[in-house]
Amino acid sequence: MVLNTPYKKSTLHGLEEAAEICFQCGVCCTIPGYSCPAQYNGYTPTETYVYDCLDNPRREMNPALWVCVSCHKCEEMCPYEVSPIAFIESMKETALKKGNIPDLILGEIDQVINTGLAFPVSSRTHRDREKLGLTPLKTTGELSIIAEKTGLLRIIKKLREEKK
Repeated sequence: MVLNTPYKKSTLHGLEEAAEICFQCGVCCTIPGYSCPAQYNGYTPTETYVYDCLDNPRREMNPALWVCVSCHKCEEMCPYEVSPIAFIESMKETALKKGNIPDLILGEIDQVINTGLAFPVSSRTHRDREKLGLTPLKTTGELSIIAEKTGLLRIIKKLREEKK
């Protein structure tokens, strides 16, 4: 069976039609040590994470999209040069714009925008950095500027208001 998944992706020049044509060989998800990290989240060699994303009729409503860590292993492993990551990122963008985003991911976005770091920094981190002679971590606010200029802050604010 072949999965032919059309979608629209954003490029520097606007929206562009694209498609991922998967031959369902399973290489992207079933080779131990080299495959998709999301695969180990209850999927099987015949019902893989990538198939769930590409073949799911709910597309941007599929909560599995948010499990993808954008490691590109699927793309590297595919013998047919399919890029599920392009599809998944496009669906994440669509889901975000439609408000289909888990609160946990919204919190992660806030964390990165406000601090530039994916994880909260504790006082232990500061002490350890000082012991190692490393400079203290500083936030620059540059990501907030980027998020504002790209419209991400507006989208996040709107989603927060809708969830109240």
